[in-house]
Amino acid sequence: MQPIIAMPQMGNDLFRKYMKSKYVQSLARAGAVVRWIDGQDPQKAAREAAACDGLLLPGGADIAPERYGQPPTENSGKPNAIRDEAEWQMLAAFLDTGKPVFAICRGMQFVNVFFGGTLFQDIKEKQQYRHMDFFSRASSCHPVSIEPNSLLYRLWQTEKTEVNSMHHQAIDTLGKGLRVSAKSGDGFAEAIETPEYPFLLGVQWHPEHMSRKSEQQQRLFDAFVRECANR
Repeated sequence: MQPIIAMPQMGNDLFRKYMKSKYVQSLARAGAVVRWIDGQDPQKAAREAAACDGLLLPGGADIAPERYGQPPTENSGKPNAIRDEAEWQMLAAFLDTGKPVFAICRGMQFVNVFFGGTLFQDIKEKQQYRHMDFFSRASSCHPVSIEPNSLLYRLWQTEKTEVNSMHHQAIDTLGKGLRVSAKSGDGFAEAIETPEYPFLLGVQWHPEHMSRKSEQQQRLFDAFVRECANR
């Protein structure tokens, strides 16, 4: 039986359908199917998500800065308050189950905020590499270093790689209980995890756009789905 992966609904315009398809294809190659969760009723969304085998928090709009105790700056994007609340309740319910969580881009930032961390609302003045490069999404645009003795290292068996990048925000203060398991060449958190939970992995890049050609990136989805099946 294929594991069922809960994902918050991202919208159904042509662009979002394209973005959603990359997650679906990557998970299908790993042997899983997606259940899209409508967030209009956050409590219902939380119940529906918790009934699935895994939770994938995808990319999307900036998180409301009020969630991490800051006023919005002029470079902070417009948040989606309904999605923020639905994902908050979905993640809370899911963590109570002990089932696997995989978080990508905004999803990684959301996990950090959920655990009490904060974000840089815009990194353009701090970055040394391009971190918003949509047109290189199927290849790579900057290096990352990976911490030994991390989940990510165990999956990849390397301390160096290169990834794509499509974000203008990044982790500032790390959430309680989390650890940074990869960093960009200019020092931003590129992956997080926690030893306090069976499987929780967040990555700042978009492996779903690289996974068709990159066995390394597909391995992230394979490991996630394998954990979902085992639990």
